[in-house]
Amino acid sequence: MFYGLVMLVLVDALEIIPPLLLKSAVDSVVANDPYRKILVFAGIYFLVLFLQGFCRWGWRIFLIRASMFAGRDLRSDFVSHLFKLPSSFYDKNRVGDLMALANGDIESVRQFLGPGLLTFADALFYLFTVPIAMYWLSPKLTLLALLPIPIIPYIVWRMEGAIHDRYKAAQNQFSELSAMAQENLNGIRVVKAFSREERQYSRFRDLGQEYIRRNLLLSRIQSSFGPLMDFFASLGIVLLIYVGGKYVGMGLVTLGTFVAFQRYIQKMIWPMMALGFSANFYQRSLASSSRLKDIFRQKTNIIESETPWVPEGFPGPHARTEGRIEFRKLSFSFPTDAEQRPILKNISLQIEPGMRTAFVGKIGSGKSALFSLIPRIYPAPLGSVIIDGVPVEEWPLELLRAQIGFVSQEVFLFSESVSENIGFGLATRDLPNSVRDSLILTSSEIARVAEDLRSLPRGFSTLLGERGVNLSGGQKQRVSLARALAIQPPILILDDALSAVDVKTEEGILGSLRARERKNTELISAHRISTVKQADRIFVLERGELVEQGSHAELIQRKSGIYAQFYEEQRLKEDLESYMSEVDAKLGLAPREFHE
Repeated sequence: MFYGLVMLVLVDALEIIPPLLLKSAVDSVVANDPYRKILVFAGIYFLVLFLQGFCRWGWRIFLIRASMFAGRDLRSDFVSHLFKLPSSFYDKNRVGDLMALANGDIESVRQFLGPGLLTFADALFYLFTVPIAMYWLSPKLTLLALLPIPIIPYIVWRMEGAIHDRYKAAQNQFSELSAMAQENLNGIRVVKAFSREERQYSRFRDLGQEYIRRNLLLSRIQSSFGPLMDFFASLGIVLLIYVGGKYVGMGLVTLGTFVAFQRYIQKMIWPMMALGFSANFYQRSLASSSRLKDIFRQKTNIIESETPWVPEGFPGPHARTEGRIEFRKLSFSFPTDAEQRPILKNISLQIEPGMRTAFVGKIGSGKSALFSLIPRIYPAPLGSVIIDGVPVEEWPLELLRAQIGFVSQEVFLFSESVSENIGFGLATRDLPNSVRDSLILTSSEIARVAEDLRSLPRGFSTLLGERGVNLSGGQKQRVSLARALAIQPPILILDDALSAVDVKTEEGILGSLRARERKNTELISAHRISTVKQADRIFVLERGELVEQGSHAELIQRKSGIYAQFYEEQRLKEDLESYMSEVDAKLGLAPREFHE
């Protein structure tokens, strides 16, 4: 930017010379000077134009390129900051709003650093140099020509506040528009399933009309800048023609001076317009900066220890934690909940390494919240979640999460190949391709999805659609499970991760997990008894409290217990389904599909 501004100053300094050359040339013609003298003026004029052209090319290269780099760096900082923010931030901020910030608002800041700064510096230098040259030629004509100029700052001052407010309103509406577009495209199948295309289109059109209305209000201010600046600056030419013409006739100024003044006043029109343009750029960037700062001010609530604890043998290619997990008097509320209603209440339990534990409870009982505290997706109270005898807040965050394979209820697959999705967690590891491929294949076989993937058009190299749209729900869950298993984590968390898988496949997956040499400490939540009955320990949650624990055999003996009632309801349901299937078979009807 420094080099660009130097080039700009050189251009503006050279801009003073042509009117002076024109004055000398006109005066030479009037005085019948030798033609050779006029030719010298023409040659100097050509040289000045050549140097100006080179410097203009220079400032455009340096200044515009610098603004492009600034935009790139700001966008990178913005995205890097987003990656560091906690899950609670995304609970209350829409993706569409963030996309609008990453595109429109950062571009507004970039434009100020490029064209905005350029026009401001250009106008400023003109205002400090051209009037001096004019005054040197004729003090009286200078005062007359510049008489309307003081009106310009007042106009700029009155308009820049309106630009700021109207541009911010327009960008806020653009965020609404982006958010709705993103949500509806992500949920396009739901929209189509409920035949809501016309309704959603109508809502989108209304948001678009409001966006246009706000932009037109902004344009009314912006479009008036140029004409107003031009009008008031041109008043100087009117005064020059009236008074300067008299001065030429009276012999007070030469014809060359009159012509040079006319050129200088024309040059003064640009800085007046440039001030308006730069004020416009500045106010737009100011509004965008305010919106961006709101995000940059957001801080993560996942604080890493200044002196993190690192287990013996770490870092190392095969280092693993033992996988012992303990919850000590854990109580938790979501950070985004203004009322701080407790989701978990005084939970205390211990899970030994290699142990399979299951968590059962109604929807909203706190199972997912409990699981999310182990890898610190949400911050737990200090000392309440412990792995291998060390509170999770004392672990380095990257190392902690590398020890945990997490498969959540909400399946997300990237628009990449199947193998890239399964090997997502292996990308940071320096592994030979053969080892990586072996891990991907082994994990997909354990997840009972390898055969399904081989049947795809290009096998494991098949490119998945957005969110894995070309896979079934059960296949997507199993690919997500394979992705977690590929990193061979000491701790495996399955948060209702097999709900879309049939019972037979589920039994095969759970059996394969138990039969592996390097077993995980497993934490499983599910709504099916078949998923949890083989667990070493079952914990029953009710409204955030731990109300029962024990093995399957122990818990079903407690006839009045929640787990026993849950088991009895599912057993009756299975018996009913079996009976209905037998009746359908006797009547020759097609088999029914039973759903949870």
